[in-house]
Amino acid sequence: MKNWKKGIIFIFMVYLSSLFISPIFANTNTEIEFKSIESSNIEDGKATIKWVTNDQTKGLVYFGDNVNSLSRNTGYSRYDYIHEVVLTGLQKKKTYYYKIVAIDQAQNEKEAFVQSFSTAKMKRTELIKPVFLEQKVLQTTSNATAISWKTNEKTNATIFYWTDDLGVSKAKKIGVKGYNINHELFVHKLKANERYYFRIEAKDESGNMSTKYFTVNTRDYDDKNINLKITNIEPLSFDKGNIFSRKVIIELKTNLVSKVSIRYGTVPGKYKKKTTVSSFSSLKQRIIINELEPNTTYYYQIITSSGLYRKKFNSGEMSFTTAPLRGALESGSLVKGSGYKVYLISGNEKLWIESGEAFSNLGYKWDWIEQVEDTILLGYKDGKSIKKSGKHVDGTLVRYPNSGTVYLIDGGKKRPISSAKRFNQMGYDWGKIITISTRERYKVGEYL
Repeated sequence: MKNWKKGIIFIFMVYLSSLFISPIFANTNTEIEFKSIESSNIEDGKATIKWVTNDQTKGLVYFGDNVNSLSRNTGYSRYDYIHEVVLTGLQKKKTYYYKIVAIDQAQNEKEAFVQSFSTAKMKRTELIKPVFLEQKVLQTTSNATAISWKTNEKTNATIFYWTDDLGVSKAKKIGVKGYNINHELFVHKLKANERYYFRIEAKDESGNMSTKYFTVNTRDYDDKNINLKITNIEPLSFDKGNIFSRKVIIELKTNLVSKVSIRYGTVPGKYKKKTTVSSFSSLKQRIIINELEPNTTYYYQIITSSGLYRKKFNSGEMSFTTAPLRGALESGSLVKGSGYKVYLISGNEKLWIESGEAFSNLGYKWDWIEQVEDTILLGYKDGKSIKKSGKHVDGTLVRYPNSGTVYLIDGGKKRPISSAKRFNQMGYDWGKIITISTRERYKVGEYL
């Protein structure tokens, strides 16, 4: 065989072998990139998440209905370019947030921007039964119990309970009217030192039913005349552990499961604001009050009510002083704390950029994001979130196509920077100039 024919065959064999090369020899120097992230097939409490990576990766998808607490996750264990996972246990009429973490074969990780989708129009097959997401015995005394449960869709319920002496045929029945996701029930007039069997029958609006069983053991001493009390309140006036510049975390305990609200204000005895009452009764409470003013003394009162024995109790007046502002950030900075949100700083506000699309359309780059302490972020008010691209905020450096002039957005105007020397004197970064569309117009301000 002639040498040129051998050469062609050799090149062809090398090409074929490259198509089937083992993943362990894949290019591990390539930075992971995400493409075509989308959510679809939102029905029956499920949603499909699809995405593509430029290199073979496996990954995890973290998700939840609170962007600061993506507490659930599902994995994708095979190395591939095209990925698809199914999120389950979704509730109707909620916004869900999810974040993809891709891992290549060298164990390098890359996080995608937090995405979201709504289940407002989620379809449902009528024959699918509701699902119990959780069920708890909140507290049991000698003659009463408090229970709660959560379903993946709105349900009503019928509760049956009995003892060994009665038997299930003589079970007592309680009906819970109205369709809800979260449910709470207080059962009184129980016997001391007895085991009670409970059965919850939860029905959705289509009549589909699911059943949950559990037991409760009452105590052997009489405490039906117990009074509601509050203990272990933090922070007290001298305790700064839970106090920040624009928020405070108030923690407390009660001897009976209770719902709690807090009235507060800057004048003693005059409480102009009130927190939202907690969703479920509990023996431990953690209430967060946001949008406070820095270095300001607040006076507050704790309001408690318990469905167990129908007790109420209000605390006396207490106070705390918020911390001064610290670590000021420049307008136009892109920052994130320990959570998943990326913020754009604008004056004394932090604006959450809700999507990767908006982030890219505004011309920002991922390596511009600065990691900061959560305590610094707490010093900024939550401004209007950025859902789509729009005008740039104060502190942004911009230029138009085919123009050498660089502007600083300041006070809603574009201020021309007079020279490269002046640009450097002001400490600006040439790599952070954004080229904007000619359709994005501002009034011209004074030269810098």
